[in-house]
Order: sequence, then structure tokens, then C-alpha cells
Amino acid sequence: MPNWDAIMKEAKRLEQLLRRADIDFNETEKALGYYLFKGCDDQAIERYLKEMANNPPPRSRRTQGYYRELHRIWQEWGKKCELSGIDKARAWGWGIKMARGETVQ
Repeated sequence: MPNWDAIMKEAKRLEQLLRRADIDFNETEKALGYYLFKGCDDQAIERYLKEMANNPPPRSRRTQGYYRELHRIWQEWGKKCELSGIDKARAWGWGIKMARGETVQ
């Protein structure tokens, strides 16, 4: 059973970081999708974000900047997050929704 109090606490912390960053939430969701695809492997997402920030496929500089910010946020939030696995992914997803101002009914 998920610990929703802990998930929402971490989601709120992520929301604050995302709101302060110049970031495209679509790229943030793509990174979350990769994290889920890799079985919520923290090392895999770290390598992915670092690679996309430093040596991305041909893309705009703006997208590369988003990944630099995402990598920075991951280092600040992801490494200190008290959750792991799917609960960490849930917090990430909720953090994105909250930063966008979305509410679920």
C-alpha cells in the first residue's frame, strides 16, 4: 500500500523546484517515462539526464537547457527523496501535475 502522505510531501518539494526552473513539463514527463521504462532505476535516470544535458541528439539548445535543469533538479530532489521505486515515480508525476496547476477530481 503506497504511503500517500510521504508521496505528496515529496511531490510538493519537487513542485517547488519545478516552478522555479525554466523547464518544459513535457520533457519532465518524458524523463519520468524513461524512469518507469527502466524499472525506476535511479542510476539509469541519472545517466540519462546527464547524457541528455551534455550530449543530446540533435535538438534545440533550449531542450538541452531543459535537461540541464532536470539533471540539476534530479540531483537536488531525487537523491534526497525518501521514497524509492514506484512511489518515487508517483511523487514525480504528482509534482509535475502540481507544478502545472492541474488538479485531479
